[in-house]
Amino acid sequence: IVHVQTDVVPGIDHLVLRVIARRYPVVITAHDPVPLEGGEAALVDQARRWKAADAVIIHGHEPLAMVESRAGRTPVFVVPVDLMLGGPSVPREEARRRLGLPDGPIALLLGLLRSYKGLALLSEAWPKVAAAVPGARLLLVGDSYESPELTALERVDGVEVRRGFIPEEELDVWAAAADVLVLAYLRGSHSGVLHRGLAAGTPVLASPALSEEVKRTGAGRVIPMTPDLWADGLKEVLSGNTMPIP
Repeated sequence: IVHVQTDVVPGIDHLVLRVIARRYPVVITAHDPVPLEGGEAALVDQARRWKAADAVIIHGHEPLAMVESRAGRTPVFVVPVDLMLGGPSVPREEARRRLGLPDGPIALLLGLLRSYKGLALLSEAWPKVAAAVPGARLLLVGDSYESPELTALERVDGVEVRRGFIPEEELDVWAAAADVLVLAYLRGSHSGVLHRGLAAGTPVLASPALSEEVKRTGAGRVIPMTPDLWADGLKEVLSGNTMPIP
């Protein structure tokens, strides 16, 4: 079996998969069946890949009907992510020491810094958090994809962007150093960062796009996509209150 989890040859991927499928069964895991970027054009391209495969795996039930409608005769299976994607937990004080972070409330957006992760919403929400929680900081850590939304968020008081690739061994340390992980995704049904939070014992605040995974894992709390509600949620957890988890 050939198990494909990303593009093999972008642009002509469906043709390459058809050639491979003549000799071996091909299974595609579509981690984000609703494209995070690229809109309808990207979805059309994904659908061609699904049709060329023998089976498609997705991680949540919400996009199932959409994938089935576009995958033709290819069967689609929902297989939730059930393996721990992080390493052994590191105490928060030790994690901050390793990273050179001072004490104080920290919210963290970890991983690729892209607009679909709710950067515009956070630009509106964070000033209210900073005004209410002394010393609170929002850290954005990872490879950056420059955008007007990232530029605007970086200019907000209390926000710090640390650009650059994060080695695998540091991901769990960053996740452990934060008081809360921020997953305000506009799109998507799965987040590897959420599972890093589970491994580190760090709660997440997430958008409704990730609600199925949040509820299944008990990783944290889902917040509707309005700046005021996000500000309230961040203020609550960064003030040292126990985060209510439905």
